[in-house]
Amino acid sequence: MLQNDAVRTLQYDSEIRVAQQSNATEPRVYDSHISITSQPRPGSEAPRIPLPTVTGSRTFMPLSGYDCLADLPSVHIEQTFELNESLTAVSSENRYVVRSPLGDAVFAASESSTEKNRLLWGAGRPFQMHLLDKTHQEALVFRKKFALGSMCCQAKSLEIWIPPGNVLGRVVQSPTFMQPEFFIEDGNTGQPVFCVEGPANSGFCCFCLPKECYFKVHSGGNLRASIDHKWMASKSQYTTNIYFSDAKLTAKERALILGSAFLLEYMYFQTRF
Repeated sequence: MLQNDAVRTLQYDSEIRVAQQSNATEPRVYDSHISITSQPRPGSEAPRIPLPTVTGSRTFMPLSGYDCLADLPSVHIEQTFELNESLTAVSSENRYVVRSPLGDAVFAASESSTEKNRLLWGAGRPFQMHLLDKTHQEALVFRKKFALGSMCCQAKSLEIWIPPGNVLGRVVQSPTFMQPEFFIEDGNTGQPVFCVEGPANSGFCCFCLPKECYFKVHSGGNLRASIDHKWMASKSQYTTNIYFSDAKLTAKERALILGSAFLLEYMYFQTRF
């Protein structure tokens, strides 16, 4: 569906393999007469490999790649750094690992973008982020288009996709001056599901956020989740953390909140040009 060469060149992390190199297989040769009863269908996709059973407060069989988020109280996004990024002027495609509270790798995320866009636009570049689950299959895809921001009548946004090519939802920036604000929209109805609010009085166009800050995810006046970016002394790096305050959040809603966390990561916490 949305796979590309950038996804297939990654390496291992913990018990989850980000991607594997595609192996060329020899065509099958038949040595006897056979009868063809059905024609192959171009574009048809093989069924997904079943995901392992999740055990916790309840035991269930995930039906899709993002279903493994359904029973997690929090997830933590860690960036993996590469040596060539510190040696060259052009940043490389980012790599992340999404972990559970116990440190298990839930998803491995890999960015797909062009060197030209990374050089010209820095953290504001358009990209695709592929998230692979423990079965090495694509669970989610985040798509960010190039946008100059709400002040230029083109709000920054990110789309959350699921295989085989369906839009799960969108995260859209709201035109605010003194406080970062985003709306998470449902992919089917286009209606806002959550509002994401950052710290108040954070500066004109919200470009002056500190490295450690806190975002609230709420709907109907109730806090549903929170996103923070803080220094983890045990890992000697900053991590983006999502805490699901509402245990009744569905796997789809958690996946949408995860997408908003990745948009915040690029907009406010990546190194700017």
